[in-house]
Amino acid sequence: MVVMPLTKLQFRPGVNRETTSYSNEGGWFNSDKVRFRFGMPEKIGGWQRDSDNSFLGTARSLHTWVTLGGTTLTGVGTSLKFYINQGGEFYDATPIRATTAAGDVTFAATNGSAVLTVSDVSHGAAQGDFVTFSGAASLGGNITANVLNQEYQIDQIVNNDSYKISARTAGTTIKELTVDGQLTPTPVLANSSDTGNGGSSVVGAYQINVGLSNVVVGTGWGAGTWGRGTWGSGTTLTVLNTLRIWTQDNFGEDLLLNARDGGIFLWDTSTDTLGSSRATALSSLAGADAETPTVAKQVLVSDRDRHVIVFGCDPETAIGTQDPLLIRFSSQESLTTWKSEVTNTAGDLRISSGSEIVTAVETKSQILVFTDVSVHSMQFLGPPFTFGINQIAENTTIIGPMAAKAWTMRYFGWALKNSTSTQDKCRSCLAASEAMSSTISIKNRLKKSELP
Repeated sequence: MVVMPLTKLQFRPGVNRETTSYSNEGGWFNSDKVRFRFGMPEKIGGWQRDSDNSFLGTARSLHTWVTLGGTTLTGVGTSLKFYINQGGEFYDATPIRATTAAGDVTFAATNGSAVLTVSDVSHGAAQGDFVTFSGAASLGGNITANVLNQEYQIDQIVNNDSYKISARTAGTTIKELTVDGQLTPTPVLANSSDTGNGGSSVVGAYQINVGLSNVVVGTGWGAGTWGRGTWGSGTTLTVLNTLRIWTQDNFGEDLLLNARDGGIFLWDTSTDTLGSSRATALSSLAGADAETPTVAKQVLVSDRDRHVIVFGCDPETAIGTQDPLLIRFSSQESLTTWKSEVTNTAGDLRISSGSEIVTAVETKSQILVFTDVSVHSMQFLGPPFTFGINQIAENTTIIGPMAAKAWTMRYFGWALKNSTSTQDKCRSCLAASEAMSSTISIKNRLKKSELP
């Protein structure tokens, strides 16, 4: 018997994916939840569940703040809803898009089926949206008033005037039915006695349209659902088929939130109640002027001077019509004063390059604004102009709305290499840049280092 001597195998630390597993001799080619310590691989510690409760949708926005009373809250924006978390409980604060008049909503049931057809002219809903019914009467059999008067998720859009939901056990809330991020309802089947329509007092409260968990790229053939438009026609991207991204910021102890290319809302810590109150549109707040913006790509609060700033919003003269390059700011210390007058500090700025604002990042001394072709520096100037903006880089952009972060006076982000191809990968990294507090510029501009 031949005894083979032991051979010490020495592997290089780190994972090298730029070669093949065959050519990467003496090195690591693949790993999962592994880190290197003192040149040796070790597993990363396991994950610990933060809460026994769960929420619906894919979360892409978390914002934690502390109220004046010392309560810690976290805003959680998902593709389906907006929640406020306290102590591990997720409370639904999703804004209401529209509420019908009494009698506008009617129901129709089919014997032996849990599927109900809901009629509401020009409902404006999308598949997956949530609607809460109230004031409904029994259909005559198993579909009782308590079964109908609940919050439901829309299963299918039939047409602009009707959609379908699935009846479930009475007295079960969406929160109670959410288990590991999924709804677990118990269906209620209609019987032959369910011939009514719910009566003439039914009211439907529609939450804002849900967003996508995955991005839809492009506007040509194949973008959108099958059968939209005429044969061979393209389709444009709307709020219903773009990735749902939320931005959040504090105005004192209250929370401002915005679904990208959607409305701007406020959750008031003093007056709103967790579990029963929903975020309110800025334009619906008491005292809000007629010029209050109703749509934006992003919202933030300027920490130095306490202005609410919205990016890619609707102008004073055309409320409801979005201008993707317009920046507007409220009067100082105000949520409701947006009409620019000599007696306040409200106003607007419009960027002249590019076709849309991608994102904005606040540093200690300025706000960096990225369009699809350039970078701009926005700073507080004081009266009479309030804010000023200068272009500091061109022929570059950020890879996406969530690809930039600020740390003290430095900014870190990822950019796309300048090209006309939509298939370009992320090729350049915008290195840290130091903001100069006395000028509207960035020291060394935005240094770019090419990645392999």
